[in-house]
Amino acid sequence: MSEEAISSINATTNNAEKPDAMGTILFVDDEENVLTSLRRLMRRHPVNCFFATSGQAGLELLAKQHIDVIISDMRMPNMDGAEFLAKCYEKWPGTIRILLTGHSDISATIKALNKGGIYRYLNKPWDDDELVDAIMRGLQITRLEKEKSELLRLTQEQNEKLSRFNEDLECSVKARTEELTQTADMLDLVYQQLKDSYGNFVKLFSSVIASRKYLDKTQTKRVAELAKKLATSLKLSEEEINQIYFAGLLIDLGKLNLSDDILKVPEEQLTPEQRKKLAQHTLLAEITLSAMPELEITGKIIRDHMEAIDGSGFPGRVKGNSISRGSRILRVARDFVGLQSGLMKEVCIDSVNAFNTIKLQAGKIYDPFVVKALEPLSVEFDLGEAFPHEVKMEPVNLVSGLVVSRDIYNTTGILMISKNFRLTNSIIEKLISINAMHDSTLKVFVYKEEQKES
Repeated sequence: MSEEAISSINATTNNAEKPDAMGTILFVDDEENVLTSLRRLMRRHPVNCFFATSGQAGLELLAKQHIDVIISDMRMPNMDGAEFLAKCYEKWPGTIRILLTGHSDISATIKALNKGGIYRYLNKPWDDDELVDAIMRGLQITRLEKEKSELLRLTQEQNEKLSRFNEDLECSVKARTEELTQTADMLDLVYQQLKDSYGNFVKLFSSVIASRKYLDKTQTKRVAELAKKLATSLKLSEEEINQIYFAGLLIDLGKLNLSDDILKVPEEQLTPEQRKKLAQHTLLAEITLSAMPELEITGKIIRDHMEAIDGSGFPGRVKGNSISRGSRILRVARDFVGLQSGLMKEVCIDSVNAFNTIKLQAGKIYDPFVVKALEPLSVEFDLGEAFPHEVKMEPVNLVSGLVVSRDIYNTTGILMISKNFRLTNSIIEKLISINAMHDSTLKVFVYKEEQKES
């Protein structure tokens, strides 16, 4: 280990092991005053902390010391936070990685998301409570992963003991053993899908964006689902539908560089100066996504989704059919959901009034054909209710074989189970455990029995 890494360890007063420690944290920042502030903040919390003043020092420390959660600054000399976290992801994928970054580092943040597999990013200067909360949630995830590994180990051990005890076990016992093995394989498959599936990556990216304070008002998952149904009813191609769906999920990408003072205010109450800054977010999203060929069309849809039929929108005052179909569809979906969620007005309105508000502006702001397609879907997309084809259930009431009708996210907005996944007893037990651990009221939406059978 280098002298730099050793000095970073010895410099802390927080390294004495705490008997009640929940886990081990590594902070990496090239500014000593920042590390001093973090050391002071974490002193009163039940964790063991280590500190390093560079990415290289952090890597050397990780080679010697088990770490559960890594918090790294983005801007550091020689090796920036994105590169450091990418190396951590490669060598220690079981760690939870959190990035501290500024509003101006969007491209670098995306790089870290792609290569570093970060769990979450926080803006500098950070909020102490938000940082501690992110760390504690990260430690909860590592504990769940350890429980999963232990469960799989015990399952395998049990299978081996059963096999040695009696090779002539009854068929029912053998079937149960095979079911346990298949369940373990399914868990691994779900995690593999999250890593390899392109569509799931977009969903994960969207959930990370939505974890930014005040951006949850957009309800991007609902916007994306509604836009997808509108595009389907208008008989667009499968490729167009997918791009529109992705645009709904990533619609807030360009808002990441906006301040909380703008994001927390309903759009109708923004000052002219704040509106001017907000108007840039669609262009910024397009520029960011244009670097990825698969999302170039998605970026163009987001760029024009705030244009209006009469030319009064932004950023280019495009009007009529010069606005792409995808952008016209996304605008209707975004505003219909936004009127209900508090994004646009201080007082939320229900789905009926939201539709009537949009209908009054058909031909001015909105495409009349898209508004017409919205009418039969408006009741279905009431934010507070289940859709006609599904049932809202608590985890304790779930049974094996039910099919999930919506993506399931944890309390931090990270995707756990994808839509159309068939539930097993093992998965249901995990959902019940997670719900109890967080003392939350997790709701799971599943298809109705007749829908599942069809």
